[in-house]
Amino acid sequence: MRTIEISDEVWKEIADRGKFGETEDDVLHRVFEIPRSSSTLSEMLSSLGPSKRRRFSSPRRSHATRPMSSGMDGSQLYVAFRGGPSGNWTLSPPTDKTALRNVREKAVAFARENGATLGQINAVKKALTDNPINGS
Repeated sequence: MRTIEISDEVWKEIADRGKFGETEDDVLHRVFEIPRSSSTLSEMLSSLGPSKRRRFSSPRRSHATRPMSSGMDGSQLYVAFRGGPSGNWTLSPPTDKTALRNVREKAVAFARENGATLGQINAVKKALTDNPINGS
């Protein structure tokens, strides 16, 4: 691949001729009627056959459909779903790691039971680590 400098007018023309999902290189290949080499990714994958194909990314879980907030309010950890259930748990002193872990597990379980996404569950966990507990 090479890097070139082009004027704004040429850039605009490439963009105007482009189709959704095409790169600038794709547009120029089509406009100049340059055949694609056999080394494109899709052609490489199809030549491997179904048993040799690799999955390049795993499917993502859907985005949150119900907003959730979590955080600390004094010595309370809270989790609240907009227009839905909420819960809060009193925290132990910071030296009682087992009790803090139990509170975190209860809050995470509550979030899961109410359809929280992975990101929302991680936000519940992070609420404890981002905020000082009892002034510590």
